Amino acid sequence: MVATLGSFTFDPAHTSVQERHNEVGGRRERTIEISGVIVGASTVDAIEARLDALLDAASAEDYSAALSLRPGRRLWVRRESFTRQVESSARVGSFTLMLKAKSPFEEAVELSVYPWNVTDSGDVLHLASAGNVFAMPSIRLAPLGNLINPAVSDGTRTIEYAGTVRDGSVLIFDGANGRVTLDENDVSPYTAGEFPRLEPEGATLTFSDDVTSAHAAFGSVEFRSRWW
Repeated sequence: MVATLGSFTFDPAHTSVQERHNEVGGRRERTIEISGVIVGASTVDAIEARLDALLDAASAEDYSAALSLRPGRRLWVRRESFTRQVESSARVGSFTLMLKAKSPFEEAVELSVYPWNVTDSGDVLHLASAGNVFAMPSIRLAPLGNLINPAVSDGTRTIEYAGTVRDGSVLIFDGANGRVTLDENDVSPYTAGEFPRLEPEGATLTFSDDVTSAHAAFGSVEFRSRWW
């Protein structure tokens, strides 16, 4: 596998990667150390430019850089430290880059999207994550009529919006970001419960609403599988 950091591609023949999993303050953390050499450049300036490009590939301020160590997966990372050295006579550069991941879980680059058109309270959708840990889905509901107190459950966890979602509006239970929006406005304070999860072995999502509700919506579920 050829590792990439943003648009920077590491030379697999001259790069080593070490991943570390730690628990800090009750939270899991993932750090990555990438070290290697820059060879084959015709000038010292070319080596310096290559090292500059690597330095710029990850910010020290935020987790805006995508690191891919395995096909189809990524981590969002920030730069913890970067050391470099250039041997001018040999025209060889070396580096050690320390990165910290925003989440300890790798996520799929490709977003999985499934339609879920609700026609009655109690409608279900069976889904499974392709990873080895649970995924947090985002569930979108565009009602046909008014939905009163709509909720979605995985059988263990249920998230419910206490209110009316009118015909023409869009309600999103965004488990990945831990919030609920109505027409792009944050309505999380008007919700109760826990966001459903999609386990690797599968999960059944169940829609419910009040008896006097419309029981109908165009919907979809999207998520990124995750790996530990």
